[in-house]
Amino acid sequence: MKPLNCLVIDDEPLALELITGYVKRTPGLVLSGSFTDPIAAFRHLEGGQVDLVITDIRMPELSGVQLIKLAGRRCAFIIVSAHHEHAVDGFDLDVADYLLKPVPYDRFLIAVDKVRARLEGPSASPAADHFFLRSGHEVLRIDHEEVLYITAMRDYVGVHTRERGRILSLENLRDLERRLPADRYCRIHRSHIVNLRAVQRVERDHVVLADTTLPISDTYAKRFRAVLGV
Repeated sequence: MKPLNCLVIDDEPLALELITGYVKRTPGLVLSGSFTDPIAAFRHLEGGQVDLVITDIRMPELSGVQLIKLAGRRCAFIIVSAHHEHAVDGFDLDVADYLLKPVPYDRFLIAVDKVRARLEGPSASPAADHFFLRSGHEVLRIDHEEVLYITAMRDYVGVHTRERGRILSLENLRDLERRLPADRYCRIHRSHIVNLRAVQRVERDHVVLADTTLPISDTYAKRFRAVLGV
């Protein structure tokens, strides 16, 4: 497996330090450079061998979107941002993944798997087909294909599945969302995340999954439709 040379860009030093640390501790990744200045980072990108750029969006003088457009298709990109509303820009630019800050390490690894799948083709290792969820005193493996949707319920989240019904966890919805692959799941409402492969029909302000109908809020509608390509 060829090591990936990684360039990390974020104008927030603490965020830069976190992702740089992830790169250093991950087998198969090599840190090519880390910058708080996006213009200096772009010069480094032009002059060196970089396979993967992990960049913030909102930065002075040169935004992450502008940097990706300037770089073209010379390497793969992962966007890291505190703002979910920029996800549509990421999908339009065909980035490998879009991560919400603060990024958990396991979610970072999923993004790296997606990059390898793109760069190495069919021989690359696929992203995990499951995730783990603490429910009561147990930690349960849940296959992505089993999930219909996930709902916030006061102090709990409920993961609604095809065979096991509703599985409750004390993990909050935002933290769980960060751990889920963006190519499989999408937030449609402050209280709901849907498995994109379980969607049967989308109407003006709601989505139908099996025998359940869930509302789509205005906040998430644009991104949801962009992900579906409708």
